[in-house]
Amino acid sequence: MSLYWNLIRIRIKSMTEYQGAFWAHFFAKMVGWGANLAIVFLLVNQFDNIAGWSAYEVLLLFSINETSYAFAGFLMYGPFTAMSHHINRGTFDDALTRPVNIFLYMCCREFNFGYIGNIASTLVALGISLHYVGFAFSFVNVLYLLMTLIGAFLIQCSLFMFANVPCFWMVKVDSLQKLNYSLTDFIKYPISIYQRWIQLLLIFVFPVAFISFFPVQTFLHKTDFVGLSPIVCYLSPLVGALLFFLGYRFFLFGIKNYKSTGS
Repeated sequence: MSLYWNLIRIRIKSMTEYQGAFWAHFFAKMVGWGANLAIVFLLVNQFDNIAGWSAYEVLLLFSINETSYAFAGFLMYGPFTAMSHHINRGTFDDALTRPVNIFLYMCCREFNFGYIGNIASTLVALGISLHYVGFAFSFVNVLYLLMTLIGAFLIQCSLFMFANVPCFWMVKVDSLQKLNYSLTDFIKYPISIYQRWIQLLLIFVFPVAFISFFPVQTFLHKTDFVGLSPIVCYLSPLVGALLFFLGYRFFLFGIKNYKSTGS
């Protein structure tokens, strides 16, 4: 375990070596993501509501999605989006020679510290939206919120794996990475505004609806279940754990079938 902590410490030290550039990047990311959140809020606020969801309720949807993505990006963006580059150059072999868990090694060595700015802005938006929707900070509600964020985080992590692990067989996976980002764009708003086939796609094929749309309805006392049982509101941690497990197994399957470039 000390090895992983040393890798984390080295990574942080390397990324903060030039503090001016680091803080400039931090504030740029924070302002950029904050502006993105503000645009969604202002857009919805102009129409009073979208399918019965107020501006602050949509902001809550969006902020849970973006918060979970920011934490997942902090851990997964660096190692998994760079994996194709390492495989093509033959430098991925270096990770395979280490007597450690390769998944943890990659995450500790290449996590993206730049996402700290994203995390800060999305947590602020999350706090604001929770306040204005009248969230009651009871033990049960806070626990449920944490479980929702953990489930959403695991789903976002699995999307990084499913979008990038095919690089073991494909030269480039840019299109899959773009698909990953496009999917989460759909859940900036309630999925009930979309046609039925899109709803089914976001629930059963690419289950991103479990990131925010279903879980927040418990806080908001809504019944917008798009024809499904109310139990779907409580499935986010289970769906997240299952998808993360499948993504991790897919990653191990890719390593098992990996053929080195030999260079």
